[in-house]
Amino acid sequence: MSDILKPMYDLLKKNVQWNWTAACDRAFNKIKSVLSSSPVLAHYDPSLELILSVDSSAYGLGAVLTQRRADGAELPVSCASRTLNNAEANYSQIDKEALAIVFGVTKHHQYLYGTHFTLRSDHRLPVTAASRLQRYAVKLAAYDFSIEFVKSANNYFADALSRLPLELTKKQLRGEDEEGRYLHYAQASFPISYDIKTETGRDALLSKIYGFVMYGWPSNYAYDDVEKIYFNKKDHLHVDQGCLIWGYRIVVPNSLRSCIMKEIHEGHPGIVKMKQIARNYLRPTPPAAPLHSWPWPAEPWARLHIDFLGPFNNSYYLIIIDAHSKWIEAEKIKTTSANAVCDSLRRHFSRFGLPKRIVSDNGPPFSSAAFAQYLECNGIKHTLVPPYHPSSNGAAENAVRTIKRVLKKAELEKEDINRALSRFLFMYRNTEQSTTGREPAVALLGRRLRGQLDLLRPDTAERVRARQLTEEQRGSAPLRVAQQNKPVLVRNYSKTGNKWDEGVVQARTGPVTYNVATKDGHTHKRHIDQILARKSRHSLSRVMDSSPNKSTSACSRDMSEGGSDHDHDESFDSAEEEASAGPAPAPQPPPPTLLAPTVQRIDKPRREAAIRCCEKLKNRK
Repeated sequence: MSDILKPMYDLLKKNVQWNWTAACDRAFNKIKSVLSSSPVLAHYDPSLELILSVDSSAYGLGAVLTQRRADGAELPVSCASRTLNNAEANYSQIDKEALAIVFGVTKHHQYLYGTHFTLRSDHRLPVTAASRLQRYAVKLAAYDFSIEFVKSANNYFADALSRLPLELTKKQLRGEDEEGRYLHYAQASFPISYDIKTETGRDALLSKIYGFVMYGWPSNYAYDDVEKIYFNKKDHLHVDQGCLIWGYRIVVPNSLRSCIMKEIHEGHPGIVKMKQIARNYLRPTPPAAPLHSWPWPAEPWARLHIDFLGPFNNSYYLIIIDAHSKWIEAEKIKTTSANAVCDSLRRHFSRFGLPKRIVSDNGPPFSSAAFAQYLECNGIKHTLVPPYHPSSNGAAENAVRTIKRVLKKAELEKEDINRALSRFLFMYRNTEQSTTGREPAVALLGRRLRGQLDLLRPDTAERVRARQLTEEQRGSAPLRVAQQNKPVLVRNYSKTGNKWDEGVVQARTGPVTYNVATKDGHTHKRHIDQILARKSRHSLSRVMDSSPNKSTSACSRDMSEGGSDHDHDESFDSAEEEASAGPAPAPQPPPPTLLAPTVQRIDKPRREAAIRCCEKLKNRK
């Protein structure tokens, strides 16, 4: 088909002059026959999914009924189009789109009635509407369908038929607008006799908005602040008898507003009564349904509500709120595309994990195929709230409103916006939430976030460490260090052999632990208190000759504590001496006053045992 249409595609190229040639005419006729042939036009299959695509133009309606095969290809089952009559040509764009839906559904009633189908349109219809649209809704209520919104460029089947419609039949040409009008009801009780249609045409702003509603809103037009108000409500605006209607309400021209306010205020009924009178004439929306809250998830980060904030200073923010903990994340993003949203969510999921469900509105990023595929790959369910009903996603809407207030305040006070946002989020996450009764940080992370105010509280960990250092400083001798590959005596805990075995230090495994290899080929892990230096006979005699009390004390300590010897030797260095750059000072004997009580506390049998131990040490090499 692309090869057949090549002559016609060439006419759409840039800087190409339009020239309908004989080749274009042959391609046009051939493609019509191809489209109506069996390889393209399929027979109806009740087991396949039905898709009805509709569209409208300024003068025609188009509808295409297709079915999606197992391989994903869509084959047309039926095509329909017709021209708008004189009355229908004056409809607003919203009414024309609704008329196209009714036309497509009724035209294919025998296929659609009693089965579910997908209604594909490139225009969003308002939730609340008056007169004609309400009757359309009643007609469509008999059918089971879901709505899929697509871009106009992707709705080319129905769009082409709406721009090349079939001519009207004689019955259609004679037909007038059989639909009753909303203003037929409103005019019966309207308190002002002025012609609103005439004043709407004279109003410079409303006449421009009237043209936008009738013939489409331009995409490359720079709207001012007042026009943006109407642009944001464009999906809810339509025309009835030359008057602009917003939902159920008449848009009153500026020249008539003072007169209508004066009429409503007649008799000074008060603010409440005056609003009640105005609502009786200007028809508000239907009463809201009773509040239905989302169930509270039992675990944190299980259900997330997301929405966009912006544009704010030409930037957008993705707002995420956890339904369990009420923890809010606000991240500035460059675009609102589906890929940008997935990248932002991926960063948050790397910190907090994957949620079970995400709730969002029907914005293009959230309803895109790329976003749906990302959630499906990660096992996340997606809930889309009803279109044009933001209260269904109230958690996200409240979070957006809160963050927006922070940004506006920072902008007004000439403060850095990013800094102000970070400070607010920190404060919010550490503040008790009124709904849950807990801080969001505690509910999500299990602890409060440490802030500057925590400096006023004593730090328990630092206090414990200070107490430990004090106790360590009150200890006895400084830490000894054994040199690697030096011969030592190591404590033997086996039932056979000597109490101390000779060995060699292999490696230091910790501040006070070593691996020592003994002569029997085994390697033992010992504490520094379980290792002695192997001294020469000269050094031992020097220790014995220096002071009897000291020798006796050392021997007694050897008997009672396992023979620990803290005298300096070539195999040991204290931690202080190892860190010192200068030569180590000579060891000084302890004062006699400290040794005398030690000797006095030793009874006669222990004293004799200590003397025998010293004699053995004197004879040991």
